[in-house]
Amino acid sequence: MQRHSHTRVAAFAIMVACLPMSATAQRSDGPRGTVIASNMVDHTVTILDAASGRSLATLPTGKGPHEVTVSHDGKWALVSNYGVRGEPGNSIGVIDVARRAVVRTISLAEHRRPHGMSFLPGDTLFVVTCETDRAILVVDFRDDRIQRVVPSGGRGSHMLSVSSNGRRMVVANIADGTISVVDPLVEREPRIITVARQPEGIAIAPDGRSAWVGSNQDSVVLVVSLDEAKTDTLRGFGLPYRMAISADGKRAVITDPAKAQVSIFDVAQRRPTATIQIPRDSILPAAEIPGSPSPEGVVLSRDGRWGFVTLQGRNRVVTIDLERGVIVGYAVTGNWSDGIGFSPLPP
Repeated sequence: MQRHSHTRVAAFAIMVACLPMSATAQRSDGPRGTVIASNMVDHTVTILDAASGRSLATLPTGKGPHEVTVSHDGKWALVSNYGVRGEPGNSIGVIDVARRAVVRTISLAEHRRPHGMSFLPGDTLFVVTCETDRAILVVDFRDDRIQRVVPSGGRGSHMLSVSSNGRRMVVANIADGTISVVDPLVEREPRIITVARQPEGIAIAPDGRSAWVGSNQDSVVLVVSLDEAKTDTLRGFGLPYRMAISADGKRAVITDPAKAQVSIFDVAQRRPTATIQIPRDSILPAAEIPGSPSPEGVVLSRDGRWGFVTLQGRNRVVTIDLERGVIVGYAVTGNWSDGIGFSPLPP
């Protein structure tokens, strides 16, 4: 399901308070930090207190904000302004997390449709896919200069993921059914691996040795050994749309808007440890999957204990205790919540 913010959707004003966090989430071992969620229809981001779900700020972005990424030190969040129908975006919004403010906008000039992003170690450089260019841009965060344009080797290069040392990056090429394996710091052609039809969600293991790739059309997740190009196929999904792997490499989380589920996997065993069914209540007419709360964007806390998932079909973020496999709270976002980032900085 390749999706763009230019879909014509009516904005719905929802007059409802944020549901309270459960007693579990209010314990001393509950989530702590700041969550940033993009709202594609409103052209905004919502800043949330991870502990309480309380909205701290709503900030303007460029048109069609899609993905969010946060620096390793937690100080900065980036939002890719993908654009809308007839107006492809070409900028990245920079948010000061502590100040809860958009402090500048990085122009990508002729490079259009920025999407998936990640900071590289040290937080002086970040990478972002540009669909119209079939490329990944390496951008210097200190002076907003595009340092390098790296060909992706595929069409519809949408999401990306970077290993913990920053030397290996994987990019999903939706139109070609492939992923690209790239070293963002070396001038070298990408290595292309054929996976399955319409790959979009992707997450690389911290050690860079394997990647989990979701196929929108074949409804499978492929675990790809990047050095040997061998794959293991995981089945039972409707639409494995987004995925994340914990910093210790032990836990994977996969969102499935078609089944209204979030699945938690043991990475080593490649087996599910829990499947959370998202309640099908308060669903908006604008839900991308009719009748589904549409769990989509996912990010994990730095310790891998908590998962935060945008519910596009409910204009919410849901917080999940990944150890126990239970929902512990909801928070209200703007219209068509999509990408999501987490900062360990307190609100």
